[in-house]
Amino acid sequence: MILTTGKKYCANKFLTLLVLCAMSCPVYAAQSSDSVQAETAFFRGSHLFSQGNVSEALPSLEKAVELDPDNANYRNVLAIAYNNQGLRLSREGSVLEGMRYLGKALNFAAEDKDMRSNFVNAALQAASLPEDKIKIEDKIGFLKQALEIDPENSQGRKALAALMNNYGVVKGRVGGRETEVAELEKAYSLDPSNLKIKKNLATAFYNSALEKGKGGASQEEVQLLRKALELSPKDPQITQNLGRALSNLGVLKGREGDIPDQISLLKESLEIFPNDPITKKNLAAAYNNYAVSEKIDLKVSERIANLESALHHDPRNRAGITNLCNLLVKEGVREAKSGHVNKAIELLERAAKLDPSNQTVQSNLAAVYHNEALKKGESGKHEEEIRLLQKALNLSPSNAEVKTDLALAYNDYGVILGKKGDGKQELLYLSKAIKLVPGNKVIQENLARAKQKNPVKEQNREGSQDKKKSKEG
Repeated sequence: MILTTGKKYCANKFLTLLVLCAMSCPVYAAQSSDSVQAETAFFRGSHLFSQGNVSEALPSLEKAVELDPDNANYRNVLAIAYNNQGLRLSREGSVLEGMRYLGKALNFAAEDKDMRSNFVNAALQAASLPEDKIKIEDKIGFLKQALEIDPENSQGRKALAALMNNYGVVKGRVGGRETEVAELEKAYSLDPSNLKIKKNLATAFYNSALEKGKGGASQEEVQLLRKALELSPKDPQITQNLGRALSNLGVLKGREGDIPDQISLLKESLEIFPNDPITKKNLAAAYNNYAVSEKIDLKVSERIANLESALHHDPRNRAGITNLCNLLVKEGVREAKSGHVNKAIELLERAAKLDPSNQTVQSNLAAVYHNEALKKGESGKHEEEIRLLQKALNLSPSNAEVKTDLALAYNDYGVILGKKGDGKQELLYLSKAIKLVPGNKVIQENLARAKQKNPVKEQNREGSQDKKKSKEG
């Protein structure tokens, strides 16, 4: 392999400078033993380096720095020697050893632009070598160091992303799911436009999620499937499994008493699978439980809304129907006692529509209709009175009090119409009244008087009925 951009330093230049420096400086007899040994080792190493014997020079240069670590000149020359040794080894095919020497050079001259460039370029070329030349772990390590030196190097980022992708996939095949996910996440962050990495990461999230689900870690399963679906939103397999996982987790949350979280998870599941019957029933049950829970502080309107949501998802949910009816009746009665009759009727009519056979609903609604009808009659609104009493009687046909009051309302309205000259309507309403309470003497007398006032019309009516009977016969 040939390093095309590696820059080798000339050792003779540094040796010449060092000799001149030594000639111009006085020698003190009080020099320490370490300092003397360091200087001796440095001159020996520098001499070998100047002759091109880098491998032989390194031990002496290293000894000098070891004995006098604060000497900038010693450190600088050692860094150059490491750099040149690294470039030579890399050119000769000993890439791994060469990279290590280039790394050592940077330890002593971290800000040297040429040495930094040499390391980055060598790392990129090392990454392109086959596996039998250099292990993938070493390639990844060198590229990470290269990106620390040059974070914006796009070639390095893409190369490292590709290597991490391959490394993660291999780990996943042998069961290392956590390592697989971690490596692929790093790869994706380095090169988010790489569709292959994106797909592999989605698959890794999915496979890891399935394992978590089998192990009972439902929360982690859902989180991983969400990540997988975010990367691959149209994948039907991921979508289906996420829907099921959300539904299952929702049920678990409900058992733990966390109903708000349960509802949230089940709603999310239905957004993925809108018509799943099991999830619908579970969500309906969750809304019902939330509405009737005594541990949760809710307004009545909020409880009603939650029960309505329960029935929206499961219209035949018996518990939801019963609970909503009971709540509507309770509120309806309260509103009626507070004088808010229209609101009471609205609530009770909703309950009656929801459960037409509910006797409690029917009796309370009939009572409200009855009471309001009497008020209408007292204020002279007889048609409204009759309409409300008819509704009350339809709901409670065996209620003698309602039946009597409706008969009296018919009677009163009939008499009023008769006084206005409408004998036909007078007879009609009085006839309805007597059918409801045949033994009421007041109504009997009023009906008799009405018939006397309208004898012709009454005879004509009877005659037409006779003709009808003869035709039928």
